[in-house]
Amino acid sequence: MRFDGHRDVAAPVREVWRALHDSEVLRSVIPGCADMVSMGGGAYAATLRARVGPVADTYRGTFTIEDLRPSSELHVRVGARGRCGRLDVSLRVALAGGPRPGTTALRYEADASVGGLAARLGAATLTIVGGHFTSGFFDDLDRMVRRGAPVAPVGQLV
Repeated sequence: MRFDGHRDVAAPVREVWRALHDSEVLRSVIPGCADMVSMGGGAYAATLRARVGPVADTYRGTFTIEDLRPSSELHVRVGARGRCGRLDVSLRVALAGGPRPGTTALRYEADASVGGLAARLGAATLTIVGGHFTSGFFDDLDRMVRRGAPVAPVGQLV
Protein backbone atom coordinates (compact mmCIF):
# COMPACT_ATOMS: atom_id res chain seq x y z
CA MET A 1 0.00 0.00 0.00
CA ARG A 2 1.14 3.51 -0.70
CA PHE A 3 0.20 6.67 1.15
CA ASP A 4 1.28 10.18 0.41
CA GLY A 5 0.20 13.65 1.26
CA HIS A 6 1.13 16.91 2.83
CA ARG A 7 0.36 18.77 6.02
CA ASP A 8 1.05 22.23 7.35
CA VAL A 9 2.16 22.32 10.97
CA ALA A 10 1.79 25.49 13.03
CA ALA A 11 5.42 25.60 14.21
CA PRO A 12 8.80 26.47 12.69
CA VAL A 13 10.78 23.78 10.84
CA ARG A 14 13.38 23.59 13.63
CA GLU A 15 10.75 22.76 16.28
CA VAL A 16 9.01 20.19 14.08
CA TRP A 17 12.37 18.55 13.23
CA ARG A 18 13.23 18.28 16.93
CA ALA A 19 9.78 16.88 17.75
CA LEU A 20 10.24 14.17 15.10
CA HIS A 21 13.43 13.11 16.91
CA ASP A 22 12.10 13.21 20.49
CA SER A 23 11.10 9.79 21.83
CA GLU A 24 8.56 11.21 24.29
CA VAL A 25 6.84 13.24 21.58
CA LEU A 26 6.86 10.26 19.22
CA ARG A 27 5.46 7.94 21.88
CA SER A 28 2.55 10.30 22.43
CA VAL A 29 1.75 11.00 18.75
CA ILE A 30 2.09 7.51 17.24
CA PRO A 31 -1.42 6.03 17.38
CA GLY A 32 -1.46 2.87 19.51
CA CYS A 33 2.13 3.27 20.74
CA ALA A 34 2.26 1.49 24.09
CA ASP A 35 6.01 1.59 24.59
CA MET A 36 9.13 2.95 22.92
CA VAL A 37 12.66 2.36 24.20
CA SER A 38 15.76 3.90 22.63
CA MET A 39 18.34 1.45 21.30
CA GLY A 40 20.65 4.32 20.23
CA GLY A 41 21.45 5.73 16.82
CA GLY A 42 17.84 6.68 16.02
CA ALA A 43 16.56 3.14 16.61
CA TYR A 44 13.80 2.23 19.06
CA ALA A 45 12.16 -0.95 20.25
CA ALA A 46 8.44 -0.27 20.07
CA THR A 47 5.15 -1.89 21.00
CA LEU A 48 2.02 -0.87 19.09
CA ARG A 49 -1.54 -1.90 19.81
CA ALA A 50 -3.89 -1.83 16.85
CA ARG A 51 -7.39 -2.88 15.93
CA VAL A 52 -8.54 -3.20 12.35
CA GLY A 53 -12.15 -4.31 12.22
CA PRO A 54 -12.40 -7.57 14.16
CA VAL A 55 -8.61 -8.06 14.28
CA ALA A 56 -6.84 -6.66 17.35
CA ASP A 57 -3.18 -7.33 17.98
CA THR A 58 -0.07 -6.12 19.73
CA TYR A 59 2.89 -5.60 17.40
CA ARG A 60 6.45 -5.57 18.68
CA GLY A 61 9.37 -4.49 16.58
CA THR A 62 11.75 -1.71 15.66
CA PHE A 63 11.30 1.87 14.63
CA THR A 64 14.28 3.70 13.09
CA ILE A 65 14.77 7.30 12.02
CA GLU A 66 17.51 8.17 9.54
CA ASP A 67 18.34 11.76 8.69
CA LEU A 68 18.71 12.04 4.95
CA ARG A 69 19.21 15.80 4.93
CA PRO A 70 19.39 17.33 8.42
CA SER A 71 16.48 19.65 9.18
CA SER A 72 14.76 18.92 5.89
CA GLU A 73 14.31 15.19 5.11
CA LEU A 74 14.14 11.99 7.10
CA HIS A 75 13.36 8.33 6.54
CA VAL A 76 11.45 6.20 9.04
CA ARG A 77 11.35 2.40 8.94
CA VAL A 78 9.00 0.27 11.00
CA GLY A 79 9.22 -3.51 11.18
CA ALA A 80 6.89 -5.24 13.62
CA ARG A 81 5.30 -8.61 14.21
CA GLY A 82 2.27 -9.72 16.16
CA ARG A 83 0.36 -12.97 16.50
CA CYS A 84 -1.90 -11.91 13.59
CA GLY A 85 0.89 -11.02 11.20
CA ARG A 86 3.48 -8.45 10.34
CA LEU A 87 3.72 -4.76 9.52
CA ASP A 88 6.51 -3.14 7.50
CA VAL A 89 6.52 0.58 6.73
CA SER A 90 8.96 2.83 4.91
CA LEU A 91 8.16 6.53 5.32
CA ARG A 92 9.93 9.55 3.86
CA VAL A 93 9.14 12.96 5.31
CA ALA A 94 10.34 16.28 3.83
CA LEU A 95 10.13 19.51 5.81
CA ALA A 96 10.22 23.05 4.41
CA GLY A 97 9.04 26.48 5.41
CA GLY A 98 5.26 26.61 5.36
CA PRO A 99 2.83 28.96 3.63
CA ARG A 100 2.81 31.34 6.61
CA PRO A 101 5.79 32.59 8.62
CA GLY A 102 6.63 30.24 11.51
CA THR A 103 4.91 27.21 9.95
CA THR A 104 6.24 23.99 8.42
CA ALA A 105 5.09 22.25 5.28
CA LEU A 106 5.45 18.46 5.60
CA ARG A 107 5.30 16.16 2.61
CA TYR A 108 5.28 12.42 3.15
CA GLU A 109 5.36 9.23 1.14
CA ALA A 110 4.86 5.85 2.76
CA ASP A 111 4.97 2.30 1.52
CA ALA A 112 3.42 -0.24 3.86
CA SER A 113 2.94 -3.95 3.70
CA VAL A 114 0.89 -6.11 6.02
CA GLY A 115 1.05 -9.88 6.21
CA GLY A 116 -0.86 -12.61 7.98
CA LEU A 117 -4.45 -12.45 9.20
CA ALA A 118 -4.56 -8.65 9.07
CA ALA A 119 -3.75 -8.73 5.32
CA ARG A 120 -6.92 -10.75 4.72
CA LEU A 121 -9.01 -7.72 5.59
CA GLY A 122 -8.31 -6.41 2.11
CA ALA A 123 -6.54 -3.49 0.54
CA ALA A 124 -9.51 -1.10 0.78
CA THR A 125 -9.89 -1.57 4.54
CA LEU A 126 -6.14 -1.35 5.16
CA THR A 127 -5.88 1.80 3.01
CA ILE A 128 -8.60 3.47 5.10
CA VAL A 129 -6.89 2.41 8.33
CA GLY A 130 -3.51 3.63 7.03
CA GLY A 131 -5.05 6.98 6.18
CA HIS A 132 -6.56 7.31 9.67
CA PHE A 133 -3.25 6.30 11.27
CA THR A 134 -1.31 8.87 9.21
CA SER A 135 -3.88 11.60 9.84
CA GLY A 136 -3.88 10.90 13.58
CA PHE A 137 -0.09 11.04 13.73
CA PHE A 138 0.19 14.40 11.97
CA ASP A 139 -2.82 15.91 13.82
CA ASP A 140 -1.29 14.97 17.16
CA LEU A 141 2.18 16.17 16.11
CA ASP A 142 0.68 19.53 15.13
CA ARG A 143 -1.12 19.79 18.49
CA MET A 144 2.06 18.88 20.41
CA VAL A 145 4.26 21.49 18.76
CA ARG A 146 1.55 24.17 18.88
CA ARG A 147 1.09 23.49 22.57
CA GLY A 148 4.79 24.07 23.01
CA ALA A 149 5.54 20.59 24.36
CA PRO A 150 9.08 20.45 25.72
CA VAL A 151 11.30 18.94 23.07
CA ALA A 152 14.90 17.89 23.70
CA PRO A 153 17.52 19.50 21.47
CA VAL A 154 18.50 17.06 18.71
CA GLY A 155 22.03 16.66 20.07
CA GLN A 156 20.69 15.55 23.46
CA LEU A 157 18.23 12.91 22.36
CA VAL A 158 18.29 9.59 24.15
